[in-house]
Order: sequence, then structure tokens, then C-alpha cells
Amino acid sequence: MGVIGKRVAYYPGCSLEGASRAYDVSTRIVAKELGLELDYLEDYNCCGAMESKNVTFMGTMLLNARNMSLARRQGHEVIVAPCNGCSFSLQRAEYFLETDRSVYEKVNALLREGGVDPLDKIPHTYHILEWFYHEAGPQKVKEKTKRPLRGLKVANYYGCLYTRPHFYARTYAHAGGQDEEARPRKRDTADDDEHPYYMNALLEAAGATNVEFEPMHTQCCGGPHSLSDEMVSEKFVMMILQTAKRNGADIIATECPLCHASLEMYRHRLMMKGVPDVDVPAAYFTQLLGLAFGYSANDVKLKDNLSDPLPVLKRLGLA
Repeated sequence: MGVIGKRVAYYPGCSLEGASRAYDVSTRIVAKELGLELDYLEDYNCCGAMESKNVTFMGTMLLNARNMSLARRQGHEVIVAPCNGCSFSLQRAEYFLETDRSVYEKVNALLREGGVDPLDKIPHTYHILEWFYHEAGPQKVKEKTKRPLRGLKVANYYGCLYTRPHFYARTYAHAGGQDEEARPRKRDTADDDEHPYYMNALLEAAGATNVEFEPMHTQCCGGPHSLSDEMVSEKFVMMILQTAKRNGADIIATECPLCHASLEMYRHRLMMKGVPDVDVPAAYFTQLLGLAFGYSANDVKLKDNLSDPLPVLKRLGLA
């Protein structure tokens, strides 16, 4: 534990200051309770998510490099992001900036042209879940738990981007040449590629019971397909919800705003169609930890959740 740093640049991304404000509020609560400090990244821009990388490689690099530059200006070498898409985009840019000298130089030239400080050092990005697990961990969660999530059966949903990319290379390429050390290697702090467990471990430490959820725990939620092929997204969500329900889950814990929105939106649509075994509500894992730490349902903004997990939580005396 304690290998990333307890004070980091906090990149909330677009969603957490809009439709997913409950994730932002509960994330700040959990960080405070665990003795960790989030330094809000001032004047950040969109990471480009999944869309921009299919249109412009250099544009995507520049979007993320600007955010990295802002983090360096605030004195940070570490960025944490609560969104799978944001952490993916930042880590992807980190990889190319560290392993391809031409990309690094071109991006820095564009940053200068735009009046932004060039990158003197490339910050490392971690998902907020990865940060919580390594800088606090299950033991700290257990110590802070005042109202155990006893009786709550949780299906932990990680989504498809959380476990990738897990590789990075330090800035050896900047000295010139592609030497042996510039080859990508797995981050020491990364969750398991095929069987992620960090969320399971933290919620179990808070008193919840994890239900078997493989292989749906990393199944795509269909979020990127929502506008282009709704039926694909709906099918993906149906599979996820039905697996959770049939395995006995009371609730699905999420750690990505797009995944969360997709599950809630298509859950409602599926229920309206009379599809069986899809009536499982969703909550951010930080909302559940906030409850365990003694905060109220209003404090963690549970009323913002379209799938309304309050009836389940009230039945168990947790809200």
C-alpha cells in the first residue's frame, strides 16, 4: 500500500460535473474519509473519450497532453480519473508520449503554439479505484466503516476498459533511440486483467457480500454503441442485468459514469418491454462506501440514480 501518493491531481472528466455528479460527490467523501487528497485539475478539457481517437490520433494526444500539462503546473506527477474512458485515454496518451519521441516532440510543439507549458515530465494516470485500493486498501475501509453493508449482495461491474491498457513505459525514449527499457511493461498497481477484484475487496471490507458475476463483470455495457446501434447496447445490458439478478445480486456496483448511465437507461427500457430479471438497481461503489462510512443517502446523492437503489437499501436498513 502507499505506492501512488496520497495527494494527486483529480481529473473528474465531463460526466462527473454533469449527469454523474453523484459519483463526484461520493468520490470526494470517500477520499476525505480515507485520508487522501484530491487536488481539482483547474481548467481541464475533455479527454476525447472513445470518439476522438477514431478520427485524429494527434488530436487525442494533444487533448490529453494539455491535461497532463495542467497537472504538472499544479505540481503533480500523478493524475487520478474516476471514469474508465478518461483513464484509458490518459494512459493511452501516456504510453505513446513515453515510447515515441516524435509524438512527444510534436505534441510539445503544439502545446507551446497554443500557449500551454510543454511537458517536462509525463504524469502517470490511475483509475480512482486503483488509487483507493493502493493508498488506503481494504483494511482502512474496514476501520472507517461505521454502518456495515451487512446483507447487501453486490455484483461488481468493472466494464471493458478498466483493465486496459495496463502497460506503460518510462521516458527512456526521450533520450533518443528505442532502447530495451522502452518496451511496455505492466504497472505494478494494476488490477488483474481477467479477474479484477479491487472493488470486490473494498466493498467486502465494508461488509457487503459479493456475488459471482464472471464473465459479465468486464462485458462491454454498450455505451459506445448507444447512438449508432441501440439494439446492441440493449442486448449487452440485458445480459449483464440478468446475470446479476439470477446470481442473487441486490445491486450492481459501478465505477464508470458511462457504464452506470448505460445500465440505468437500458434497464428502464428493458423493464418497460417486460423483459424478465433485469430489475437490479445500480450504485457507484463510492456511494456504497459513503453509506458504510456513516453518510446518509442524501449525502451521497442516491436520489440522483435513475434506477433507484433506495428501496433495496432501506429494506436492509442501510439508508
